[in-house]
Amino acid sequence: MAHRHGKSLLAARVRRERWRAARAQGEKGGADAAGLALASARTGAHRTAGRPGLSPAARHLADSASRSRGRRLRQGGPRRSRSARSIPAPAATNAHVRKSMQGNKRANTKPELIVRKMLRELGYPGYRLQWNKVPGHPDIVFPGRKLAILVNGCFWHRCPVCNPPDIKTHSAYWEAKFRRNVERDAQNQAALEQLGWTVVVIWEHELKKKNLEATRERLRTLMAAKARG
Repeated sequence: MAHRHGKSLLAARVRRERWRAARAQGEKGGADAAGLALASARTGAHRTAGRPGLSPAARHLADSASRSRGRRLRQGGPRRSRSARSIPAPAATNAHVRKSMQGNKRANTKPELIVRKMLRELGYPGYRLQWNKVPGHPDIVFPGRKLAILVNGCFWHRCPVCNPPDIKTHSAYWEAKFRRNVERDAQNQAALEQLGWTVVVIWEHELKKKNLEATRERLRTLMAAKARG
């Protein structure tokens, strides 16, 4: 009985809110009205849940029905692409460029593999890769030590030491892309530090043969300091 009462009450509330929304928008049953009805129905469900006249079972039924209706309305409405504000990627100028771009990887790059091998050789194998429990999915993470190691390619992340040249073809697209990369790196690093993490950035040029020993010593000092406390 409580289930039927809660369901009828919610249905009446949704109909009333849809009518009000349609009247306010001037287009009864339109998409905008449906969106307003969804928001009002959600609010109404929360208010209904707080009424002492409904049993716990009826409140649960009302909340469940509101969530289900919200999903149905969302599925029928327009969806906004995640890349709506991004500049469309231009077509490759030739087959060589296309092959080079397709070869770029998000993870397990050659610089990352070098750093991971170095850590194992130093006696620190217990790391996580692309850990999704902290901002930015850092390349290499030691959760217990709250240490994140970012291995950045000098070209894609715009190394301040190497100062890589700009791309002349489709320059507007590449300038925007590189700017987003740099901004995202800064935001992720700031978010990690705000959470109390130590963030170490290792650039691709630091893994060249002539710089490799200095980078190894830097990692050894860092890990020893973290091990002490």
